[in-house]
Amino acid sequence: MQVAAQLSRPTRRTILGMLGVLGVAGAAACSAPGPAASGGAAANSTPTSVSTSLGTAPVTLKLYDGQGLKAVDDALIAAFTKKHPTVTITPTYDPDNVTTQNQPRQLASATPPDLVRVISVTAGTKNGLLTNLDAYATAYGWDELPPSQLAQFRAKDGVAGSGSLYAKASGFTMTGLYYNKKLAAQVGMSSPPKTVDELVGYMDKAKAAGLTGMVVHNKEGGGVFPIQLLLNSAMGPEKVSQWVFNAPGATINTPEAVAAAKTVQGWNSAGLFPASVNALDATAADALFASGKGLFFPWGNWDAANLDTTMPGQVGFFPMPPATAGGQVAAMSDAATAFGIPSKSANKDAAAAFLDFLSSDEARQIAVDNGFMPSGLSSQAAPSIKSGSVLGDVTKAFGDVSAAGGQVPFVQNATAGISNRAWTPESQLLLGGSSTPEQFLTNVQAKYEDELKR
Repeated sequence: MQVAAQLSRPTRRTILGMLGVLGVAGAAACSAPGPAASGGAAANSTPTSVSTSLGTAPVTLKLYDGQGLKAVDDALIAAFTKKHPTVTITPTYDPDNVTTQNQPRQLASATPPDLVRVISVTAGTKNGLLTNLDAYATAYGWDELPPSQLAQFRAKDGVAGSGSLYAKASGFTMTGLYYNKKLAAQVGMSSPPKTVDELVGYMDKAKAAGLTGMVVHNKEGGGVFPIQLLLNSAMGPEKVSQWVFNAPGATINTPEAVAAAKTVQGWNSAGLFPASVNALDATAADALFASGKGLFFPWGNWDAANLDTTMPGQVGFFPMPPATAGGQVAAMSDAATAFGIPSKSANKDAAAAFLDFLSSDEARQIAVDNGFMPSGLSSQAAPSIKSGSVLGDVTKAFGDVSAAGGQVPFVQNATAGISNRAWTPESQLLLGGSSTPEQFLTNVQAKYEDELKR
């Protein structure tokens, strides 16, 4: 999922125009990986002898990413090369809408970049195109990072989510619930709810006061947000993630998923969502929330800068509460960019040093300055954030979710077409009252199986 909170709205990847894509991880999973890797690539894919020393000889690294991440990448490059003056990094940025097609070709090139945006870990490992980073993880101590910060970049036997490490993130997205502080006080909410029942109680009070309990927009599939926010805790991060990663036998058609869909359908039927939920897009939802007529707004970090501008000091944020107090806290959270090292790179040690830098205190500050959540340990110094900014709440929520092992990929990224073919239209039928929760999940799973041809 690639969105920069400080970018202008038209350039925010597909979040505001095609919510279901939420980055292009799912699309790449089904994209052709380009020419078959040479035997040399496979032979170099698992280094056993690595070094954390850059030495004194000049090194030039090539980096490939999407244009939407240029600001954060340029800042990271400048900071890293200042710290390591013998290293020069030359970036190439493709338009975001072609990275899905071009990234596999970059990996398979005879002279690939040394650092490349990894869209699909499984596609990159199929022919030995990506470097297995396990030796570097041991050398640098990356395994000490919260497991959920690395799980999306691991692969074993063609399935992501576990196994060896093949990429490392420059930062993360974060989802949860924005809330209007003034309206929260009006309904008696002095602190974020600890359970879903408490959340519903506040929404009921908001409705009684003539307000919208939760600003959900489903013209582009935003109605899936509250469903997955409930599902993450109910099914557990591992089961949801395995479904997104296409693990054998994985299914989204579970009793927990049906219960989550039934709950969200009930919220809509009870008038807790906008009356025009299926006609409302993200821009209109932003405007409705900013008008001071909505209590909660399920969305992500990419809107924090906008809300700090339109509603300065008036907005807070918290992760979706679990069903029971003390239960699993989880949220959808993808990488801003996950950088990997192509097997054919001749500069693996220097490239790995850049990956290590991504979780340094300095890089964490750069990530937050650009609207993303920082990689790294909770014990590290907290990045500096403007007092009163909602971004501070988002960053704290990310830390809580990450520490709890609750980072989960977006279900809309499970396959290339699952968002447009299933999640969006089926959620519209569900919230429109034309489908049952059981049929909703049955149809989504059927289209998932059809796309995977299994």
